[in-house]
Amino acid sequence: MNWVIAVMLLAVLEFLVCGFLVGSARAKYKVAAPAITGHPDFERCFRVQQNTLEQLVIFLPACWFFASTVSAKWAVILGLIFVVGRVVYAFGYIKQAEKRGPGFGLSFLPNAVLLIGALIGAVKAALAAGGL
Repeated sequence: MNWVIAVMLLAVLEFLVCGFLVGSARAKYKVAAPAITGHPDFERCFRVQQNTLEQLVIFLPACWFFASTVSAKWAVILGLIFVVGRVVYAFGYIKQAEKRGPGFGLSFLPNAVLLIGALIGAVKAALAAGGL
């Protein structure tokens, strides 16, 4: 499970980097907090951070539960795909909003597999244990 924890923390670190990118964009494009609109380049950085947070809320518990009920090895593999997908998403979206699709797919699909797999694993474990 140590590798699962490492991948999960890597995803959190990635989110922290997104926060620094937003802070830098605020300074560069003179968008004072709490504003979330202004220069289009700032807005794309901000959306990368927000969408990453939206996906992270799904990723963290799904990855942990998938590792616990299905496979730690596959949780690590899917988790690494998720992290790489978020990088591809960030570079694409920051460059041009229309280029976010491939990165979104690379992070959404592992999330879906982790979530559905964890749910199935939890139900199977519950049934094997005799229900509630």
